[in-house]
Amino acid sequence: MKSFKYLLLFVLILSGAISSFSRADERKLTVLYTNDLHSHFEPHIVPWVSKTRKVGGFANIATLVKREKASNEHTVYFDAGDFFTGPYVSSLTKGEAVIDAMNHLGLDAVAAGNHEFDHGWKNTQYQFAKAKFPILNGNIFVKDTGKLVWNKPYIIKKVNGIRLGIIGLHGKFAFYDTTADEMIKGLDARDEEVYLRKYIKELEGKTDLIVLLIHQGIPGTQSSGGTGDVARNHKKDIELARNVPGIDLMVTGHPHSGTPKPLVSNGTIIVSTDAYTIELGKLELIYNKETDKITSHKNTFNYLFDDEVPDDPQMLKIIKKWKDKVKTITDEEVTTSSTALTRSYSEESLLGNLVADAMLDAFPGNDFAVTNSGGLRQDVDAGAVTVGELISAFPFPNTIVQLQMKGSDLREMFEHGAGLTNGILQASKGVEMSYDESKPIGKRVVKVEIKGVPLDDNKTYKVITSNFLADGGDGFVMFKKTLKYKNTQIEILDSMVKFLKKFNRYEPNIEGRVKKL
Repeated sequence: MKSFKYLLLFVLILSGAISSFSRADERKLTVLYTNDLHSHFEPHIVPWVSKTRKVGGFANIATLVKREKASNEHTVYFDAGDFFTGPYVSSLTKGEAVIDAMNHLGLDAVAAGNHEFDHGWKNTQYQFAKAKFPILNGNIFVKDTGKLVWNKPYIIKKVNGIRLGIIGLHGKFAFYDTTADEMIKGLDARDEEVYLRKYIKELEGKTDLIVLLIHQGIPGTQSSGGTGDVARNHKKDIELARNVPGIDLMVTGHPHSGTPKPLVSNGTIIVSTDAYTIELGKLELIYNKETDKITSHKNTFNYLFDDEVPDDPQMLKIIKKWKDKVKTITDEEVTTSSTALTRSYSEESLLGNLVADAMLDAFPGNDFAVTNSGGLRQDVDAGAVTVGELISAFPFPNTIVQLQMKGSDLREMFEHGAGLTNGILQASKGVEMSYDESKPIGKRVVKVEIKGVPLDDNKTYKVITSNFLADGGDGFVMFKKTLKYKNTQIEILDSMVKFLKKFNRYEPNIEGRVKKL
């Protein structure tokens, strides 16, 4: 009986020691994360967050990152791509200003997003070379050489004794779906699943945790009406984690869909923000070195209100430097507007009307003009309208293209827009389209009239659009069926400026061009 007591005591002591050892080998790791920054250097109003309090901005993010890293040395900061293209400084410097600012954000690694290619892939390489932080991509290749367009597929970083294998990839579908063809001509985006497996295998035995930074999934663009009209989700991320085992953490971008509560798929923790610097996500992990498992995670996900965070003075100086460089261009007043030019993803919008009308005004001999809702990136305030505001609203170097298309293909075009995976097409004067969202995708369009006459499937129409859409961007592949294609090489932004200069006071109205029933 005595020996049994000693044995029991020994077992209890041993189990306590094992438990203590197990707990002693638990390591903390804090991951700060963002995605789809889209060069939003400064705080801005996001109506569905607050109509009076500004959110976001690089100076606020810089402050929080520095504060977290100073108080917790086991902190890393990752971004999932699309840091170019947004307010005017990015477009006017082809991303150079953004890289300069990001060099002072405290980033440990970022993935390349599709908008980093908006000014051509050779510009991408040129600007990336100026980065003082790791930019990762392992599945976009140059066709002629067979080499990665940016030869850094992954890095290994040790934090608190945890070896992190950090991989950067881009979803193949998302890359081709949302990037202008002419900007990526000569590149080959390859299957992300194939290369993810390849890099996980290469990192086997060299790392404890695999972190994937990826830009993929269904696109979504914040609209002035909020998030309710945008079909956005992380289905692609969930499927990728299910199909490729071995990913511990996925920081993802492109859908512009935040995860207040992290998603978990096949053991993979998936996080993302709503984009435009609205939040700085914070994920706190506990990793057990002995069991090789993440034992717990906690996510902090709050709106980044400008009035709650002091600006980082160094970042403010960088932003001012770049704004001053382009000031002579951006400060030019074009006209005044009686009301704010706002956006929508599911219905006619004042900004969409402006862009479409401006294109048609530049080439009035055509039947109508359309532009994609996703190309409208920022509202324009009422009052004086400047060139800088117009660039921020439409930051892409897209050109006007004249097409001749059959009515049946145009009907298919309007149906794709009504599916809302990429948003409806914003249309010029003379177009009336209505759709019923309760109907199946592909059969939602109830009415299409051009200049008061129902769309004729057998008639050939003269259509104005952007080179992005004309080349099948945003899934509008029916544009490739065009009977005639002519790129005017006139930038859409130029047409907007010239159009608005015709008005001493621009007075836009919602006219029933695109209606959701």
